[in-house]
Amino acid sequence: MGRPEVDEVKSRVDIVELIGRYVTLKPGGKNHKGRCPFHPDDTPSLVVSREKGLWHCFGCGAGGDAIGFLMRIERLSFPEALARLAQEVGVELKGGGAKGELYRACQAVAQFFSRQLRGPGGARARHYLLSRGIGEREWESWGLGYAPDAWDGLLRALGHLGVETLSALGLVIKGERGYYDRFRGRVMFTLRDDQGRPVAFAGRALGEGQPKYLNVPNTPLFTKGTLLFGLDLAKEEIRRRGRAILVEGYTDVISMHAAGFPETVGSMGTALTEGQARLLSRYTDRVVIAYDRDAAGSAASLRGMVVLREAGLRVEVAQLPQGEDPDSLARTQGQEGVLEVLEAAKPFHRFFLDSLAERYELKSLNGKEAALAEARELWPRIRSLPLRHELAQGLAELLALPEEEVRASLRGTRCPLHDEKTDDRIAAEDLVMHFLLSGKLPEQALAQLEVDEFRAEYRPIVERWLDLWRAGSAPDAQTLAGQLDEDSQAHLARLSLLDLKLADEGRAVDDALTRFLYLPRIERRLARLREEMARAEQLGDTAALRRLEAEYQELARKRLTLLRRRS
Repeated sequence: MGRPEVDEVKSRVDIVELIGRYVTLKPGGKNHKGRCPFHPDDTPSLVVSREKGLWHCFGCGAGGDAIGFLMRIERLSFPEALARLAQEVGVELKGGGAKGELYRACQAVAQFFSRQLRGPGGARARHYLLSRGIGEREWESWGLGYAPDAWDGLLRALGHLGVETLSALGLVIKGERGYYDRFRGRVMFTLRDDQGRPVAFAGRALGEGQPKYLNVPNTPLFTKGTLLFGLDLAKEEIRRRGRAILVEGYTDVISMHAAGFPETVGSMGTALTEGQARLLSRYTDRVVIAYDRDAAGSAASLRGMVVLREAGLRVEVAQLPQGEDPDSLARTQGQEGVLEVLEAAKPFHRFFLDSLAERYELKSLNGKEAALAEARELWPRIRSLPLRHELAQGLAELLALPEEEVRASLRGTRCPLHDEKTDDRIAAEDLVMHFLLSGKLPEQALAQLEVDEFRAEYRPIVERWLDLWRAGSAPDAQTLAGQLDEDSQAHLARLSLLDLKLADEGRAVDDALTRFLYLPRIERRLARLREEMARAEQLGDTAALRRLEAEYQELARKRLTLLRRRS
């Protein structure tokens, strides 16, 4: 939950007056507009809403609340910006400026785990690391350690730091009988920011029957999706070599460095965020993705590749041999084997098209429909006109279909209620988000929302909004902004401040829900039914085939009804 004094500061600050100190703002409808100070802006792209306490630039994508603007324009930390505004509006802050204590505590915890790895209880962890080719030199440079297999080993050893501090860092959990360690009997990886400061931890299980990897939750020092594992050690090599190699896991990064590729960093999961993309763009304009084959072709990875592209990065994908990941490839094939794979990396659009050809039978009608459906899901997220052209042209060749028909299928039928000059081609997902944040979605639709159906960068916003709504609150954008990280604040501001001119708002809400939720759900189920019917036919299971065909026909009728209602 947000601190009450933070909300109090934001409620007292006149965001138009604040931003007006740095930018000439002019009224434009309910909002104010001006030239963005964060990028060359020939036409006023910055929109400021006094009512919502938010700002957003529709040119460079920056946005957030009053505190976020002051942080960016004056290059201040959050506590510094908050303290300055609090002094201006007469709000007394309590408990601020504690991050230094948390950084020191994280450092002490990293040292504790390191000692445990080298101690008598760390034998099993040492054996695991050595068996993976990770020796003592790597233990030190990567901050590796061991969490003792005890209920409260960390708590007893570092209790002097304060249980509140350890809890704030996500290292201890409160149970019915008091606090206990989150990590027990695990090899520990220290997560560091790009300055090399320990900010969080992840642990790998050594036994069966428990999650393989366990991470700390979001803390005041760490937000998921904002760090890249190993960036502190890789950033200078990334600059020098002109590229970053992006892998998924912790041991992938360590083994790639050991094999002679010190420009490697880890995403700690395949769903890349805009924050991670921007972090990489500080050091290079080229990224080579080296996930294992299954991860590279996943929907989450493909969305992440688009995120990297939209951050201005050239994206290439290295296809690893089947059954290999970067860790195993580096350990078994060494520098020469890894280099061979990296040199064969494909541009993103070529990789995507080739992956469709691998995964679908494109000579069949069902295969072509499935490939088009996957491309259609990715299409709204691609803003680069040259990339859209390459994809549409390549997809038309791949499917042996006319390019114009492929383009029309990818675009889908857009909402006819948008103002032609300002709202052309706004994605249905963005419209649903706008109506959600404006409190315009009907109760029935809210009850059906699934966080996983939204793109990764929108999920924190949806998840927090729904949490508040289910708790009986009436969430508003300004309150929500204070409970989100910088990236999510920028998205929230942009979506809240979309300037829609609608002839019929109710119809627009229904249309957006139909395009983003209802039709895609039906399309996904129809695709699965086609696969199940094909299997039933091969097995000669006529009873199952009749049942599946009946469901398919019913869903097809529902789809037709929705399409007719839209037209």
